[in-house]
Amino acid sequence: MNLIIDKLTGLEGWEKAADNIEAGRGRVIVLGAPDSGKTTLARFLVDRWTKKGLAVAMVDADMGQSTLGPPSTIGMGIFNSPPHWLSEIPYKSISFVGSTSPDGHFLSTIVGVKKMTELAEVSGADITLIDSTGLVYGNAGRLLKSKKIDVIAPAHIVAVQDGDEIEHLLIPYIKQDAIKIHRVATSKNVKTKSKEQRRSYREIKFREYFKGSKLRTFSLGSVGILGSILGSGRKLGANDLIFVSKSLDTIVVHAEIGVEEVLIIVRGGYLKDGIPKVKRHFLEREIIINDQEDFRNILVGLYDENNNTIAIGIIDEIDLTKGIITINAPIQNPEAIRMLYFGSLKLDITGREVGKV
Repeated sequence: MNLIIDKLTGLEGWEKAADNIEAGRGRVIVLGAPDSGKTTLARFLVDRWTKKGLAVAMVDADMGQSTLGPPSTIGMGIFNSPPHWLSEIPYKSISFVGSTSPDGHFLSTIVGVKKMTELAEVSGADITLIDSTGLVYGNAGRLLKSKKIDVIAPAHIVAVQDGDEIEHLLIPYIKQDAIKIHRVATSKNVKTKSKEQRRSYREIKFREYFKGSKLRTFSLGSVGILGSILGSGRKLGANDLIFVSKSLDTIVVHAEIGVEEVLIIVRGGYLKDGIPKVKRHFLEREIIINDQEDFRNILVGLYDENNNTIAIGIIDEIDLTKGIITINAPIQNPEAIRMLYFGSLKLDITGREVGKV
């Protein structure tokens, strides 16, 4: 007997799946390949359940094609009535991932989904619906989806597929009575989006988010930094700074030493042939060299004292001589920011992606 084909004999309609889930409630995760209609289904479920008087939370874990919040984040909203999907959808909270793809950001993706799911439930949601990315193939797809299921512990998995295209993600869970698997067909109205269309959508979403943002300046001594080793070491003394500057034939604007590495920030070019000499001087620690301009346009998450994402921003300038960083961000209360999380994406203020870190 072909297990995959056998397990596909009972494809539920969207309405039937919605009614079955409503009866059991709990956490629901939607899985599907790219352009399968996951988000279309999620919107259908939100509309159907809210019309029945339920408070429905949606956790938008598709950080590349975000519905709730800006791209690069996991957004969460709670709905008591069907929202206007074609307008800007209000969200309750976001969790910064730092990229528009989960690749290289599995931990921040999984932690963000868990935080948003738990927040949804303490905020009174009757059903919490988790939409996901289309990363479903290869070891990366298997790992991300399985670990996401592990931490979410959903009562329901909704698999959007026409054949057996994501059955490999479902088979490990078919023996578990605690998880109900609902297989539904893809929407006939879903249109395949090109890479250019997806990029354009992200750009529009970023531009809308940063509309009306202001430059905010923070003292590097008043905020913590994650996503970069900057600020985690001890500043080099004057003699070491002179040695590094001469060895690399450059202007060193900042340098610090950690247990395993030395971070050197320069202005302009530097002599690469001098790196082995610097490495020997610092007892074979890893030598990391960045130009001061490398920090410009990096996308950052702005966190409060409880490690909640208040907003995202774009680094405009970092002045390590003065110890300040200037960020474009739509925040009203900059004094509430206690931590900056450096992402791996670079943007300009129009929302255009201009590079990666």
